[in-house]
Amino acid sequence: MGTSLGHTIIVAFLAFAAAAVALVNNGPFSRVPSLAALFLAAAALSLSGHAAAAEPQWLMRPAVFLHAVAISFWVGALAPLGLALRRGDPAAVSALRRFSGAIPCVLAALIGAGVVLAVVQVQQPQALVDTAYGQVFLVKLGLLVGLFLLAAANRWRLTKPVVTGDAPATKRLVRSIAAETAIVLLIFAVAACWRFTPPPRALAAAAAQPATVHIHADKAMAFVQVMPGRAGDVTVSIGVLTGEFQRLDAKEVTLVLSKPDSGIEPFRQQAVRRDEATWRIDQMTIPLAGTWRVRVDVLISDFDKVSLEDQISIRP
Repeated sequence: MGTSLGHTIIVAFLAFAAAAVALVNNGPFSRVPSLAALFLAAAALSLSGHAAAAEPQWLMRPAVFLHAVAISFWVGALAPLGLALRRGDPAAVSALRRFSGAIPCVLAALIGAGVVLAVVQVQQPQALVDTAYGQVFLVKLGLLVGLFLLAAANRWRLTKPVVTGDAPATKRLVRSIAAETAIVLLIFAVAACWRFTPPPRALAAAAAQPATVHIHADKAMAFVQVMPGRAGDVTVSIGVLTGEFQRLDAKEVTLVLSKPDSGIEPFRQQAVRRDEATWRIDQMTIPLAGTWRVRVDVLISDFDKVSLEDQISIRP
């Protein structure tokens, strides 16, 4: 994590440096550092964040990179283009032509990468309604639809008249570009809420995490793993060894659970041997979340039994 953050900071610093060089060398020679700043900024984003850390990373990191490049190109061009058109800059028309020619490919990349990111992060359509992340996504999607419609109107209804020198059309396009910029800022504000809303993918992974407890005594030890570590139907794996971490040839292993604070008396279930050191209960129901008392009874021989006791936390 620390190394990834360090790389991100270095790449982001290089992006700012390239952008500064492009601003200082305003003219034909600014294109190379401008492109460098664009790609370095996207690379910095692809090195960090929830989406970039998701699996499969061979797909997610390039998707984040492509998404960031497309957003940066589109948003970065809006304000300079609008200002150039407003003050009647002679270069504005040629810039508009280039922007209009490039934007379909940019939008295709933006939408394609966005679909990939959304599918991996959201996973289930129901999560769009049931999770805060999905609700933020729906708000962002609504704003994006409005932005795309406005951009389409600009390209198909206003660009050609502006290129031919239509002054009223130019004024309308300047106002429309200002509206696009405002919507983009709203989208950024909405997307910033994702910092506080873990994606459904992460919530599902957290829910699947096992609850574990390691119980160690002089004669024996047990490693209990409840999968998933939440209330409901679970699978329990129990690894048993001697107190010196040697093989323990147990005859029987029984798990006993109780929750006195909720009035649940001890209930037991015998495990089935899977290999030399592992025993398993394939189906067991833990009715409530909270802290449970757990006891592992290990029958070593007909006359020798070890009971190992501790507590385990079960999530809702």
